[in-house]
Amino acid sequence: MPDGRTIAYTEVGDPAGDPVFYLHGGPGSRLEAALFHDAASRHGLRLIAIDRPGMGQSTYLGDRTLLDCPRDLSDLADALGLRRFGVIGWSGGGAHATVCAYALSERLTCCLSLAGYTNWAELPDAARMLRFAADRMAVTLAGWWPPLVRTFFWMMKHSARRMPNALIRSLRSTACPADRAILADPEFVDVLIRDQREAFRQGSRGPTTDALVHYRDWGYRLAETRNRVHVFHGTDDTQVPIAYGRHLAANLPNVVLHELAGEGHLFPVTHQDLIFATARSEL
Repeated sequence: MPDGRTIAYTEVGDPAGDPVFYLHGGPGSRLEAALFHDAASRHGLRLIAIDRPGMGQSTYLGDRTLLDCPRDLSDLADALGLRRFGVIGWSGGGAHATVCAYALSERLTCCLSLAGYTNWAELPDAARMLRFAADRMAVTLAGWWPPLVRTFFWMMKHSARRMPNALIRSLRSTACPADRAILADPEFVDVLIRDQREAFRQGSRGPTTDALVHYRDWGYRLAETRNRVHVFHGTDDTQVPIAYGRHLAANLPNVVLHELAGEGHLFPVTHQDLIFATARSEL
């Protein structure tokens, strides 16, 4: 990168297809894109999945904000010789994708947020909407003493590296029925475990920073976004409330909300054709 950092990425799908950057969940890594190779190929998309700073093999960036993401994508696109490109983000990558619709309006061909966050500065009750006490506690600690938040991610790192089956059991215990069915698929679980281990390759600092950026003001108002954003959200999502998707739909000036009845946080696994067909329609 121009500032000397390294950004790691991988490509899946159609090598000659239309370029679309894929932004992984949090914690996550570029390895997540393996789930989407076949569907991206069918829809003629060249999916370029990056490791965000401090995860996988991308250099850590302290005090970063969501708006650092479009700058990184712009620099990477220049390095790859891409004039225009799309962006799709899942979970922790959803907000990173949404800010691209504001910051990269001249270069963006499509923008999709899958089970992503909204700007908490515009939704005062956002923290209280989180379902689990541990998540709400992490937000409280982030405001009181951010270094303590690393304790949560240190434990997650330990589970991903040493006790992956315990991590999967924990996810199943809090998942909705649709997500539990996906978590019963051995192939998905295998990708998920490898993805989580890669996310913590450098330790817990990167995933911690990646989570903290979601609790801060995005640096602009959603109403200032010019590009269209497709917001996909499952109504039974236990990790990122459907209220976040509805808030995005109510505040973005050019938005299409896709509410998926009965679906949870993992719906991108089973709705790949819908997602990529939507991206294709924008292209």
